[in-house]
Amino acid sequence: MKIIAVTSACGGVGKTTLVASQAALLLRRQITVVALEMNRQNVLGSFLGLPDRSLPGLLAHARDGQVAWPAAMHRNEEGVRLVPFGQADMPDAITFDSMLLNDPDWLASQLQSIDLPENGVVLLDTASLPDIKAAQAIRCADLVLCVTRPEPVANAALAQSFEMLSADSRKLKIVANGVSPARPMHYDMLTMLRACVGIDTLLPLRIHFDDAVPESYARGVHCFDMAPHSQAAHDLQGLANWLAHWVRTGEAH
Repeated sequence: MKIIAVTSACGGVGKTTLVASQAALLLRRQITVVALEMNRQNVLGSFLGLPDRSLPGLLAHARDGQVAWPAAMHRNEEGVRLVPFGQADMPDAITFDSMLLNDPDWLASQLQSIDLPENGVVLLDTASLPDIKAAQAIRCADLVLCVTRPEPVANAALAQSFEMLSADSRKLKIVANGVSPARPMHYDMLTMLRACVGIDTLLPLRIHFDDAVPESYARGVHCFDMAPHSQAAHDLQGLANWLAHWVRTGEAH
């Protein structure tokens, strides 16, 4: 089993959309996937065809400190297993974060009890940094994908969080999302980002800006199903191929 943490240094960069798309595409590549939401926004299910945000999830099943994964999991129509975070009021969210602060290895120990085949994948959709849920996900992950946009605010936030993210730089990859060829500034930002994180850390695969992405999710489908020949569909398929190769070989080519 491999654990992939998908995180970001700031919100609004398309992280949850990316998790949903990769969960579906990896499953279509015969890789068993569990999408685990470590984010109190509790919206991942909406992107995977489970719009009922009242479904019990991680929060409800972790109140005694031990997660019964089969009870916490839901499946969408195509078979992606999802553990939503679940609806959380402020006291519940604070209690959960306090548990994580008191037990830095809680998530790692709980994930050991998920029943997945050797080539199975747990995709962790984390809150944006700095956040204790994201920190635990990064700590136990075999691969960390940090999603960013080629924008000044996102670059600045990533620079502030880079030391934490790169504690084990061998497992960190930066994914640029929402790249627009019509905006020369984006390429300037990518050049600056590459200089900041290093050529080996910034994935050469880019997810380009494409109106097909929000339009497809507004219709409750993935963009690679609604618009299979769109640029975003091509990019997301390419990222899924890269991840599937990594899952099967352990090599980040």
